[in-house]
Amino acid sequence: MKSGIILMLFCISLSAQDTETGKKWKSSLVETGSYITFSDYKMRQNAGFFAGYWYRYPFDGTETHLEIGGSFGYSKSLYNFEYGKKGQFYPIHSEEFIVNLGVRMVKEYSWKNYKIEWVSELSLHNLFFNDKGIPNDEPVRDGDDKTIYIDTHTESVASLKIGQGIRFWKNNIGIGVQASYMPYRLWYKETVPVRFNSVSIEAGVNFKF
Repeated sequence: MKSGIILMLFCISLSAQDTETGKKWKSSLVETGSYITFSDYKMRQNAGFFAGYWYRYPFDGTETHLEIGGSFGYSKSLYNFEYGKKGQFYPIHSEEFIVNLGVRMVKEYSWKNYKIEWVSELSLHNLFFNDKGIPNDEPVRDGDDKTIYIDTHTESVASLKIGQGIRFWKNNIGIGVQASYMPYRLWYKETVPVRFNSVSIEAGVNFKF
C-alpha cells in the first residue's frame, strides 16, 4: 500500500514538470476581473470585483487539465430580503461578499497562435451578509474554557456554483468569461426566500506562471 502511494506521488511529480509541447508546465493561475450577480432580491445592482488563485494539474497524453483553488468577490450591490433563523425572520440590507472553493475541468484547443480553453466549474459558493439586527448564537462555554470567541458580524448561505466558461490565451496571458448558476435553496429552503437562486456573469484577465 505504501509503495503504491509513493509511486503515485512520484508520477504526479513527473507529470507536473512538462506540458504537451515540452515546455515547463505553468502550475499556477491567478485571475482578477469583474462580475455581476442577477437576483430578484437586490434593491441596488452594481458590478463587483473578484480575484482568485488556482493550481493547475496536468493530465498526461490529453488536452485536459484540472484546476483546484478558489476566489473571493465583493460588490456594493445591496440585498434586501427576509433571512430565516431558528424559525424567526429578520430583514437583511447588506452588500455582497463571496468566497468560492472548488475544482475546474479544463479542455484545451488550439487555433492559429492562440489557445482556447473550455472551463467547467463546480465550487462551494459562500455568500456572506452583514448580520446587523440578527441575534447572535451564544457560544457554549465550559467552566474553565479560556477560548476567545470572535464575532465576525456576518451570516452566510452556501450553495453549489455550477459554471461554464471560455478562455482565450496568448502565451501566459488570457481573457475569459463565465456564466454560473447558484441554487441556494437546494440547502437553505428555510433560510432564504423563494426565487433566491441566482445567476452570475464573470469577465476577467488570467495569468499563469
